[in-house]
Amino acid sequence: MTDPTPAGVNLLSHLDRLRLRFGSEASLVATGAQDDPATLEWSCSAVLRLWEPEDAEMAAENAALLTPGVSLSQMERSECTELTIFTMSGLTLDLWRIGHIYDSLDSRSADYEHFARLFDESGDLGLHPDFEECLISGTHVTIIDRARIAPAWRRQGGVGRLLIAHLLRLVAGRTAVVATHPYPIDIPEEERDDEARKVREMAAVQRTWRSLGFEPFREDLYVMQPHLRAHEDATKRLEQALASYL
Repeated sequence: MTDPTPAGVNLLSHLDRLRLRFGSEASLVATGAQDDPATLEWSCSAVLRLWEPEDAEMAAENAALLTPGVSLSQMERSECTELTIFTMSGLTLDLWRIGHIYDSLDSRSADYEHFARLFDESGDLGLHPDFEECLISGTHVTIIDRARIAPAWRRQGGVGRLLIAHLLRLVAGRTAVVATHPYPIDIPEEERDDEARKVREMAAVQRTWRSLGFEPFREDLYVMQPHLRAHEDATKRLEQALASYL
């Protein structure tokens, strides 16, 4: 299926207008495994603002940007319309302070429980021994639960990957390991029985994460080790490729 890029609009020309947003919350005290104060829930997004048009050309461009597929959601503000074109959410665990890693993950959802493979009591601070060297870059583990980009922005030279990389700078500053579970979440529920499509789109999602320096670990988990250069090098290549729009 062809992504609905609006006719006559160069989306990349708006790249330098995107605003990055980050929000997070954690409990003050623990009343249960799910609200351990050492776990930080976070979400972030990339937003494009559409201002009141000054002429017919700007009005036409705004109208094109408001077409379906260009944004995940729209919000009317008093001074502009905000288009959310990318979202990412997840969880950060402070290994120094967290009491019960497995219980904290399991109490949230089956999706988060899947990340228990990153941890092992035999390793330093409860981290799996394969990642002990990563502790030189921090004592946190960042889990990316969901990452979504509006369909029209796909296949635009790596915009989604660039946004992931820049948003990780906001959420993973003291992180030893960043992990995700690549899955084609945008397949409609009624089409998820199509195994051939699922395999094809799963491979595409995994390639995306590999291109950002993530490597497979176990049971479909992909991890990025910030103390290595792979992720930073990948980010620099994306910035160079899109330099004329930044």
